[in-house]
Amino acid sequence: MKSQYTNLKNRIRGEVKTDSLWRYMLSTDGSIFRVQPDCVVYPKDESDVILTVKFANTHGIPIHARGAGSGLCGSAIGTGIVLDFTRYMNRLSTLDADGQVFECEPGYRFGELATVLKGKGLFFPPDPSSGEYATFGGMVGTNASGAHSVKYGNTGDYLVDARIILGNGDLIQLSAVADTSPENLGPDLKTLCKLYEANREKIESAYPQVRYNSSGYNLRGLTTDGRLDLRRLFAGSEGTLGIATRLKFRLLKKPDHDSLVVAFFESIGSAAEAVLRILPMNPSGIEIMDKSLLNLARENDPILREKIPEGIDNVLLVEFDGATPHQCTASAGKVKDLLKTEGLSGQSHIAVTAEEKGKFWAVRKAAVPILYRLKGPKKILALIEDAAVPTDRLVEYFNGLYRILTERDVAFVLYGHIAKGLIHTRPLLDLKQSQDVALLRILADEVFELVHFLGGTVSGEHGDGRLRTAYIRRQYPDIYPLFDRVKALLDKNHILNPEIKTAVDSDQMKKKLRFGAGYRVRKPSRTHLHWPEGFLSEIEKCHGCSKCTTVTTATRMCPVFKFTRNEAATPRSKANVLRALISGDIEEKKLYEAGFQDVVLNCVNCGSCSRECPSHVNIPKMAMEARAFYIDRFGASTESQFTTRVELAGKVLRKVAPIFKKVAQRRPARQVAEHLTGLSARREMVLPAFRSLFERVGPVEGRGDVRVLFFAGCYAGYVRPEIGRAAVSVLKQMGMTVFTPPQHCCGLPMLSKGMTVPAAGKVGQNLHKWGGMLDRVDYVTVTCSSCGFSLMKEWNDLVGERKSGMVRDKVVHVTRLISRYMDRLEPRSFPGRIAYHMPCHLKLQPRAESSLTLLSQMPEISVVNLDSHCCGMAGSWGMSAANVDLSIRIGSELMGKLDESCATAGVTDCPTCRIQMEQMGTLPVLHPVEMVARCLHHERS
Repeated sequence: MKSQYTNLKNRIRGEVKTDSLWRYMLSTDGSIFRVQPDCVVYPKDESDVILTVKFANTHGIPIHARGAGSGLCGSAIGTGIVLDFTRYMNRLSTLDADGQVFECEPGYRFGELATVLKGKGLFFPPDPSSGEYATFGGMVGTNASGAHSVKYGNTGDYLVDARIILGNGDLIQLSAVADTSPENLGPDLKTLCKLYEANREKIESAYPQVRYNSSGYNLRGLTTDGRLDLRRLFAGSEGTLGIATRLKFRLLKKPDHDSLVVAFFESIGSAAEAVLRILPMNPSGIEIMDKSLLNLARENDPILREKIPEGIDNVLLVEFDGATPHQCTASAGKVKDLLKTEGLSGQSHIAVTAEEKGKFWAVRKAAVPILYRLKGPKKILALIEDAAVPTDRLVEYFNGLYRILTERDVAFVLYGHIAKGLIHTRPLLDLKQSQDVALLRILADEVFELVHFLGGTVSGEHGDGRLRTAYIRRQYPDIYPLFDRVKALLDKNHILNPEIKTAVDSDQMKKKLRFGAGYRVRKPSRTHLHWPEGFLSEIEKCHGCSKCTTVTTATRMCPVFKFTRNEAATPRSKANVLRALISGDIEEKKLYEAGFQDVVLNCVNCGSCSRECPSHVNIPKMAMEARAFYIDRFGASTESQFTTRVELAGKVLRKVAPIFKKVAQRRPARQVAEHLTGLSARREMVLPAFRSLFERVGPVEGRGDVRVLFFAGCYAGYVRPEIGRAAVSVLKQMGMTVFTPPQHCCGLPMLSKGMTVPAAGKVGQNLHKWGGMLDRVDYVTVTCSSCGFSLMKEWNDLVGERKSGMVRDKVVHVTRLISRYMDRLEPRSFPGRIAYHMPCHLKLQPRAESSLTLLSQMPEISVVNLDSHCCGMAGSWGMSAANVDLSIRIGSELMGKLDESCATAGVTDCPTCRIQMEQMGTLPVLHPVEMVARCLHHERS
């Protein structure tokens, strides 16, 4: 297989991947399917795409264009070649703010555009729920829409122009085709033009009377004034007719204001009636969540339990936007009055301020992700979730859905864009069970018949893919032969996504499932970490939504992927390769090969993905488990051994640190150290202080009523003991008793390298040293955010709940502890401007904003929230010679914000964030507790 693609590899500038692991990583998308390609191509430019398509033509190989891989229908996967645009062809080419247009490559993401447009008064209206990470190539391919499409339309409505590679490798520009008279077109396009003209009446009457329809090919309006306009045809064609290499879109002026009405209903009929009455008011969006989703959300989330009243059937979110606040508020008021006077809803609320709107949108945004975290074998599936019916048939549609699913005893949830007649319906099924696999076709058939009877479409916005292609012939019996003709004209050899749109396999939705009835797993003989729900279950939780490929600062997610766009760095890739391992799709020996370990080592254990993931898949923990298996066989590297011994260095080297520092500052010495240890010579060595914290504070300080065990960690204990002294001093002044008992490293440095045995040993040593003290203290406090995360979470992973539970329940970050007793604090005025960076591990803890809040309460201190992503150091990862360049690239965004802040000092809770900020910048960097101590000790002038 590899030899077949050697010629292609030698001809293009981009990358060609044929390794089994890499092919497995690209075998899934956001759907229920898994299809392993023969090859993955990352083109660098348009010529690479042309060469790849021509190569596929010559050899009769299927080719599948792919963006973020967030699609729900399985149209971004397939056999043959997967052509992935996200790594290199992901740039914004031009932005003309005055002309309100932009051009981009297909791998450019909606979220990136939104960032660029901030402050320019412009926006791209179609906003799919996956917009932060969806690519424009994928959005055009599915003709994506979103919550506001009821007013603003779909992606295709904003497509101005595109460069398209056809199935034979020919390049066309849509605007050039439109400007060419039919007689001057090439033979295939000329035939296409004649095909439409000869069947115009049949075509224009063949589509259901719904505004939102992405089923089949859109042949309507194929010619304008006799000229061929291909924009509508290619929008929604899912890469089956051509592959876009450049796209041009128009933008709109962004409305300055909006308002939101939240209305609760006792019946679905009342909600549907309300929608029909509200639509003439031109809302920008109307969303519905029915009782099935709301009840599940209330049961699984205490926050939503407070926000959603009991006993309601559904809720509508009705949004208006406009040029003035009065205009939006007036429209919202009319809706509320209408609902009340017509007796449609007795519970409605107008949200005008950003805070109010955020509160209610939180229900919509949080309710669906929480469903991905439901425990048990049955999962919500994107199966019959995309049909659209005329809005005046909504009640019949709702009743039919409830009947079909209830009769089959299938639990389900409903939500979606009710103003578009589009309801996302997610049944809960276990596709490892043959009876549930059989239900896929049964449910889809029955829902199609219902939708067809009501004059709707089986696919409203997500495309057909492998889920709905089988229904296209039944959806369009009169013009389906024309779809075949169009496909043959633009893709003669049928190589472009051939199983989508024009395939005839009626059982395709039951085949090539990620988890099918034949899916089996092999359980490892043992695991190194504690997995309460099971190691295998954790791997299988990833549903492939692609949120972990977000590249903006909207989420922290994976910093390595954000800066490399390397699929191996994505959290989903780790879930994929581990699933391949446990299911037997790759041999167990692959675990110990370089390719597998490269995927695992691309995790820096920042933990951001586990926090942001809708399913809360613990990818970092899975990566540590995989590393531990590797260390079992080969042992830890010299670099790992060296970088995890900070405590030992603090005890052994501190007395000679001043002498050692002079030597270590010299370039030759650092180069020797790099050769021996793997630590970059470009990094300054982090050396212990001459006197440790434990020599400067007693085992007990203060005599207050609140009793605190202070866990200093290696950094505040040995490297920067002034942080520990500041913490003890502040807590003493607040009337607390501070215990600083004998202690050891928290174990996190070792655990992150997969060195589980010595890490667990450190935990056991700490617990033994502390003995009964844990029973006598009110809190265990830390200054290091990573130590805090370790004590709260990872000690349990290492030694189990029984041993670590008491520590976990009492751990509190020092700034959160100070905030709890703020009334005991009397800070003095200390004028200054500081810039705060929140560490990744602090974000994973309760009240993550505690340091920022505390600093903001200090008199006359101006605090700038840098609101940045990962600093790029990630423990010792960024100190490695192999990672230093990427570490600095990742940290550049933070340092740019720090420079722009005009601050006199940087502040952060994390030792390695501090090291990065100090080594990349010029400002002094402090811990928040050091700032508090300065405010307490500063004398008024």
